[in-house]
Amino acid sequence: MDDPLTRGETSPTAERAATPLAVARLALLFGLLTGALELTQWLLRNAVSGGVSLGTFQMSRHFFWMIPASNLAIFGVSGAVLGLAAWLGPRWAGRLTLWAMGFLCGLALLLTVPGLYAFAAVALAAGLGAITARHGSAHPAKLRRALLVAPLALGAVAISLQGWDRTHAVLLDRRPLPAPASPVEGDAPNVLLLVLDTVRAESLGLYGYDRDTTPNLNRLAARAIRFDQARSTAPWTLPSHASMFTGRWPHELGVGEHQPLDRTYPTLAEALSTHGYATAGFIANTFFCNAWFGLGRGFQHYDDFYEEQTAVSLEEALRCSSLGRLAVQMLSDPFGGVERRRKDAGRINAAFLSWLDREEKAKDDQPFFAFLNYFDAHGPFTPPEGAKRPFGRPPATPEEEALIRDWDVRSRAGLTDEQLGLARDAYDDCLAYLDDQIGRLFDELERRGVLDDTLVILTSDHGEGLGEHDLIGHGRSLYDQETRVPLLMLLPHGARGGETVGEAVTLRDLPATVLDVLGVDASAFPGSSLAARPSDESPVLTEVRIKEEISTNPARPPAWRGPMSGVVAEGLSYIRNADGREELYDVLADPKQLRDLAPSPESAPLLDRMRARLEGLAAGQDG
Repeated sequence: MDDPLTRGETSPTAERAATPLAVARLALLFGLLTGALELTQWLLRNAVSGGVSLGTFQMSRHFFWMIPASNLAIFGVSGAVLGLAAWLGPRWAGRLTLWAMGFLCGLALLLTVPGLYAFAAVALAAGLGAITARHGSAHPAKLRRALLVAPLALGAVAISLQGWDRTHAVLLDRRPLPAPASPVEGDAPNVLLLVLDTVRAESLGLYGYDRDTTPNLNRLAARAIRFDQARSTAPWTLPSHASMFTGRWPHELGVGEHQPLDRTYPTLAEALSTHGYATAGFIANTFFCNAWFGLGRGFQHYDDFYEEQTAVSLEEALRCSSLGRLAVQMLSDPFGGVERRRKDAGRINAAFLSWLDREEKAKDDQPFFAFLNYFDAHGPFTPPEGAKRPFGRPPATPEEEALIRDWDVRSRAGLTDEQLGLARDAYDDCLAYLDDQIGRLFDELERRGVLDDTLVILTSDHGEGLGEHDLIGHGRSLYDQETRVPLLMLLPHGARGGETVGEAVTLRDLPATVLDVLGVDASAFPGSSLAARPSDESPVLTEVRIKEEISTNPARPPAWRGPMSGVVAEGLSYIRNADGREELYDVLADPKQLRDLAPSPESAPLLDRMRARLEGLAAGQDG
């Protein structure tokens, strides 16, 4: 074969044996090309989408150089193996090298295409390898020029895109922060907001579940105000957190799968910062709670990456590229088991307490606002190694491993009751672990003498479907399995401990609640204080608009067929589907929402009232 790196001939007929050195050079240049292509593709996708990508949060913060370095390393190893084959002397080693380089380059790019099956990516990459081998042998001079010039050109494009990404972020973030306000007078209490990602109320012993999943929360509730009918504003993370931070409904915020929270409205962290609070966030959901999605605004310290993702290591570099991630996955578990890569509750607690130690040493008597986001109940339902499993067991077969690993992307269809039971047991085990860690945190805060001077709010951003209504996961519907969440509020010094609120309330009211308890101006945040014992029930709005591409398939989850909205009030849950179909449930008499009252003629007056409530909320008439 003509060496495309050292010769300028164009004749494809000479079948000279490739030299190991030529193979190594070819592999390294293909590695540079693939790294530049993958980096540019990744940056371009983010720039075109107008927002951010979940892929951002699956790699190191050093991705800009680690993506090319990872590809260079992988192609270098491949070149060494192929160079050995060339040294052994087969005349087809050169063509094999060209095919392998084209295959790997194509596979690296195809693995990043959303929705493309792995076997399809492999088949297409094999075709690209064949094209590369044929044309590389026929036109070695052209291939040599392309391999030398293309990485430089793509590198320039990548630098430009990265510069635009940073400039765009600055432009989005250009609204000035509120002017500093006077510090809270007197002995201002601390504020601790605990959000238990994907924890539904009905699976907690605290709310009558037949399993004692939450003994520590039960103990905590005796000192707190317990809200029995709390609802999140949305059945998925980003809009729910955005509402908790801004006091705004999701339709006012415009956040989405690739669209971060902008600076239109102030956040609770910003408000407390202006009143002299030290602010910090400790994030386990490093996807939608990442600062790149706008939730870090106002926090002086925001810990939103895995510790490993801020380090420089071979594994983190490999994880930055698609081929590297595949290699790490295959080497760590070649049989496709559950890869656990998350910050568990113990790590979140340790990071918070370490920060608290530093704050206590650095600043005298400054109150703090800390936001702790836990991710342990989110799929895949795998408690940390060594955690007790009081309700279930680890997966015992590859099929069970796949069930737990792929839970987030599964559908109810085809799952047996036994499989649902396995998932439910695993979910409950995660709740038990999370409850244990929360108990440990409160014991430590009490030991330090901090708890009594702290306003604590414990809640969840949304729930989880475990087969009810033939749905699993979240972001699928507005049924209570996805929107009814726990809510406990510990007032400073144990005020009103043991009190229960049975009326429906919304997490959108949290900013107004916090500022009311602190005794500071809450006019920047709409809503009502949940600590004020309101005489009238406030309407509770829930919304979901999760899919940019709407499905018309009736077998798909309701929320994937278009935007949905609903209201909870008067003990009723009203849901309006994307196609206009209405549902109405008595959530007190029928908490599982099994009997739809909407078709009944006797429900007409109720439907009229609930429609009016929903339309009023959508028009901004929320009091």
